Amino acid sequence: MKRLLLPILIISLIVGGCKFFPGKKEVKKVDTMAIWQHKQDSLNKIQEAIAAKEKAIQDSLQRVQEMLAKFHFHVIIGSFKVPTNADSWLQEVVKMGYNNAKIIDSPNGFKLVSIGAYESYSLAFTEINKINEGKEEQDKLELWIFDSK
Repeated sequence: MKRLLLPILIISLIVGGCKFFPGKKEVKKVDTMAIWQHKQDSLNKIQEAIAAKEKAIQDSLQRVQEMLAKFHFHVIIGSFKVPTNADSWLQEVVKMGYNNAKIIDSPNGFKLVSIGAYESYSLAFTEINKINEGKEEQDKLELWIFDSK
């Protein structure tokens, strides 16, 4: 009887069911097309945001270039064929207090150390006069104007 009781008990649990032995679970049907479309929409939004940022950067760069194109009269404090000489002179010029100094390339291959860029020739010339104002002739800086246009 014991031999018969154990198999009957196991069969009744399996067939009859129990909350510990759940029956077949319902399989949720997933709409893969809807999920794929959602991912594509997300990717499109990201690509649109990237394109908008790139356009904003390009517009900003264009405005900066247009602004810089206006200031094409440079007050030059040194002209060098050897780039390392221009670099070391630039460092000296910055130590002199010309923090906006930079190196620009001339069409003839020289590196020009500029201490300022101006919208007109007269503004650049006025700046040269201000720099040398009140100095003795031997103390005046040798400055000249370069038109980068």
